[in-house]
Amino acid sequence: MVQVDVFWAYGWGASLAVACGHQLARKSKPLETAFWAKTCLFLALFWAPTGLLLLIRHPSWETMQAAASFTDLSVWLVLVFGITNITQGLLGFWVGHQLIRTGKFYAAQLNWMFGYFGMFFILLYGWDGMGYDRFLYDRDLFAGSPAWTPGAGTVDGIGAALQRFVLTFSNLSGGATVITTLLTDSLWLIPPFFVLFSNWLKQDAISIAQPAPGNLQILTSYLAGVFVLGLGCAALCALGVGLCAELLGVGAVVWHGSFYAPEQLDRHILSYLLGLPLSLGLIWFALLRPGMPLARVIAPLLLGQQPTRWPSTAPGVQA
Repeated sequence: MVQVDVFWAYGWGASLAVACGHQLARKSKPLETAFWAKTCLFLALFWAPTGLLLLIRHPSWETMQAAASFTDLSVWLVLVFGITNITQGLLGFWVGHQLIRTGKFYAAQLNWMFGYFGMFFILLYGWDGMGYDRFLYDRDLFAGSPAWTPGAGTVDGIGAALQRFVLTFSNLSGGATVITTLLTDSLWLIPPFFVLFSNWLKQDAISIAQPAPGNLQILTSYLAGVFVLGLGCAALCALGVGLCAELLGVGAVVWHGSFYAPEQLDRHILSYLLGLPLSLGLIWFALLRPGMPLARVIAPLLLGQQPTRWPSTAPGVQA
């Protein structure tokens, strides 16, 4: 989704930065390394095309129901979307490197999970509290389906909506649905990412004389970071913001002439300003700070190093 992919792209780039972290920290010119070049190629050849394919085939879903058809989109929006799918990934890589070179390795791990947190929070809550409903409404499932309105995606309940969205692989006219396009994108995108990430991480372990984790251990730990930390924290924050909205009396989502938003927009904005910091603070102190339960989820990706700082024995900078 257009609103989601800027965060997801950031997560891809930041992930690749931590995979080659110790090796990258040795370089005096990190942006002239093969790691940077291969990250650029991955984002340009594998990640960016997947978003553009979804935008072309499923414009309403890819824009979170903001556009009815591809022709409704500004050409500038399409161009910027294609560009930011690359630049945001490079930004995530660069920020990850900066954290690593200053000794903040655990923060670098949290950096890539931040991309997934932002992605999942928008999918679950969005800008009007209806992100999950927008996500589960696939206009291409049946020919002639009307444009999205609040509640259309989960009119039969979330369980039924999930089953319909995930298990239906083609619509009645034989055309592709969102889930079939997502599966196609996954087959194109995930294998090259995992090859890069796992190979770089194993090389990184060897470079600091640590046992190299196996592919299954890497995959399990990374998926736990995505779904336990990224999705889990986003869900808790969505509940926190939603509770604040309820207490503030935000009201139902209605059409405001150009977009759907709650009736009380000022209170809706206040629910974010209150709910997000409170939820994130609670998550950090209770679950995520070093030594707490969720911090152990990504232990294999830390390669035996302490999560609070970069090892003092890190090799010196090389040209």
